[in-house]
Amino acid sequence: MTYILIFGLTILSCIIFDNLGMVSLVSNLTASYKSQIQVMGSKDLNDEEKQKALMKQVSKQLGYLLKLIGSILLFIAPFLLIFLLERFFAAINSDVLYTLNGILVSLLAVVLYIAIKKLYVKLLKSREEPS
Repeated sequence: MTYILIFGLTILSCIIFDNLGMVSLVSNLTASYKSQIQVMGSKDLNDEEKQKALMKQVSKQLGYLLKLIGSILLFIAPFLLIFLLERFFAAINSDVLYTLNGILVSLLAVVLYIAIKKLYVKLLKSREEPS
C-alpha cells in the first residue's frame, strides 16, 4: 500500500513540477544575479546610480526567492502528505521513503512519467501535422 502511495505521490510531484515553471524561475533569478554583478562592476555608473540599480534588483530577487521557496514547498507537499496519512492509517509507513525500495519506486515513477510525457508529446505532434 505504501509503495503504491509513494508511486502516485511521485507522479503528482512531477505534474506539479512541470506546471510550476521552476526552471524559468531559477533562470530569471540567475539572470538577476548576473545583472547585479554587472552593475557592481560597471565603471560608467556612479555610486548613487549603482545603489538605485542594485535596490531594484534586490526587490526582484526577493520576489523570485519567495516564489522559488513556495514552489519547492508545493513540490514536496505530496511527500509530506505521507507523514500526515501515517497517523490515520496503520498500513502506511513513512519509513519506507528512506529505504532503497522506496527510493527505487520514486525513481521508477519519475522515469515512467518522463517516458509517458514524451510519448504523449510525440502523439500530439503527429496529430497536429497534416498527413
